[in-house]
Amino acid sequence: MAIDKITFRRILKWGFINFFRNGVVSVATVLVISLSIFMIGGVIVGSSFVSAVISSLEEKIDISAVFQDTADEQAILFLKAELEKLPEVSSVKYTSAEEALAIFRERHKDDPVVLESLKILEENPLFSSLEIKAKNPSQYESISKFLESGRYDNILGVDANGQKKITYRQNQFIIDKLSFILSTSRKIGFSVSLILALIALMVAYSTVRLAIYNSKDEISVMQLVGASRAFIRGPFLVEGVMHGVIATVFTSAALYPAFWLIGRKTSALFGEFNIFEYFISNIFQIFFILLFSGVLLGTLSAYIAIKRYLKV
Repeated sequence: MAIDKITFRRILKWGFINFFRNGVVSVATVLVISLSIFMIGGVIVGSSFVSAVISSLEEKIDISAVFQDTADEQAILFLKAELEKLPEVSSVKYTSAEEALAIFRERHKDDPVVLESLKILEENPLFSSLEIKAKNPSQYESISKFLESGRYDNILGVDANGQKKITYRQNQFIIDKLSFILSTSRKIGFSVSLILALIALMVAYSTVRLAIYNSKDEISVMQLVGASRAFIRGPFLVEGVMHGVIATVFTSAALYPAFWLIGRKTSALFGEFNIFEYFISNIFQIFFILLFSGVLLGTLSAYIAIKRYLKV
């Protein structure tokens, strides 16, 4: 049955009346829904932020293979070509001993002690090297095994412990830890969000049930004068939508200062990464996700209460 404009306006009007009539109960419902979608917003932004940090760190990981000072450059370039043929390898960069020394000098150009120490040395203290990047961080192990196969022992350098100089530039342990933190935080965050959502659903359900009970005399009169089911049920659905919309606005207002404070900490820890800037750049997408979550909780609870307690 179609609803005309007049009926629709009346449904909205009675929905607003129901919301303000319930007063403290409506406020409590909004606060509980707000807490639930606040957690959802935190999980969304936090997970995305940590994923961005991990992706950035993964891009900085590589294997550095350092060679003996007597290694023939042609042999090193041959190894470079062999590595580039591997399906796991994304890129290989060759740095000669002379280039390494020039880079070192440039990096320490403002440190006269280091530059003076280089002048005292008669020979170049640095060695040629290859920097190998994998297509996926999990593939570094197979690349490392390729280098350690024994075929290139005659050119690979060794450290003081006799170990081949094949290392990760960044600590893979840190990446694994961050990945574990991301996975665990997502699971905990979604679990807490689900629990809060269920609590919010129950509170909103009770609010609408109370509104139906308080309006039972009005509902009886409406039935006697032949009001449609949509006109009787509509205001309670409007009330549920209002719970969700107001909770979303309240939560968005609370998330702004929260992420602003956290953003200062994250920028100090991660440099270019600022969770507040991420929040601002994605604020519309985040708002609509929160709005959808809030309205869904509000209308679903209202619908369940109507189906169970409003027999019209």
